[in-house]
Amino acid sequence: MSDGRHWGLPKGIVEQGESPEQAALREIAEETGLAQAQLQMVGSLPSSEYVYRSKQGRLVFKRVHHFLVLAPSGAVLDPDPAEISEAAWLDFVAAAELAAFKDTKVALDAARVLLDTVAARPPT
Repeated sequence: MSDGRHWGLPKGIVEQGESPEQAALREIAEETGLAQAQLQMVGSLPSSEYVYRSKQGRLVFKRVHHFLVLAPSGAVLDPDPAEISEAAWLDFVAAAELAAFKDTKVALDAARVLLDTVAARPPT
């Protein structure tokens, strides 16, 4: 997804009473236009932490939780134009090439490993 400046993954604020997993599913649904019921949480990926300076000059410490979430094959993206200028389904290589920040690339690498692990498990 792109906000018009940077390509990255859906993300947002964890609201009061929400777990990071619930927030991730809500934010993905809001930003992609996919129904939350269509999304399947697979597992956690490495989180990232960073600091930036706000427009008011205040230091902001931020933790981003990343998750591997599956969507149905062929799902059509209908991003929220107020937040997202462009959205696309990409393979891991293309996504990593477009990713603006290192933490996104780390999450993509971890997602590929986790997806491979899940795919290799025998059915239960």
